[in-house]
Formats: sequence, structure tokens, C-alpha cells
Amino acid sequence: MKKLPELYKNLNSKPKDNNKKVYYMGLEERTSQTPAIEEELDSIFHTLGYSYNIPVEIKTITNTYHTSLVAKTKENVLTIDNQIIPIKDIVQITRK
Repeated sequence: MKKLPELYKNLNSKPKDNNKKVYYMGLEERTSQTPAIEEELDSIFHTLGYSYNIPVEIKTITNTYHTSLVAKTKENVLTIDNQIIPIKDIVQITRK
């Protein structure tokens, strides 16, 4: 086996045994409605116009919002009224 030149050696790391470390990531449970809500949000944000020009009605577990959407993150949507709504709380979203 050839020895690597000093230029290519990584002096800060030791050989690791990757078989000793195993990590499990928990899967977040989603309801059957969540993919439909995600698809509707994607269709609102990927239209030819601006998303804030599309009036929507958002029903959550606790409230009903009559507003327009400005931005979407992985977990929340931001309305034009500066309200942050968690996507997991949305029960129904419809365009007006």
C-alpha cells in the first residue's frame, strides 16, 4: 500500500469504526390531509402571479382566516396581515 504525501494527509482525524454508531431519526406523523394542504400551498405559491393577490380562506383547529399568503417556510405560512400560521394546524385551505 502506498503512503500518501504529507500534503494529502489529514492529521486531525483518526480512523473511525462506523459500525459502532447508529442513529435513528423519528418520523413525524402526518394526517392524510396534510399532503393535500401542501399541494394547495404549492399551487398558490407557484402560480404565474403573486401569492398575495390570491385571497384564501384558511381553517385551522382554532380559527378561520380570510386573508392572502405572503411567504411559506417548512413549518409555517405568513399572511398579509402579518400572522404566522403553523401548517400542521391547517385543516382546510380554499381559494376565494
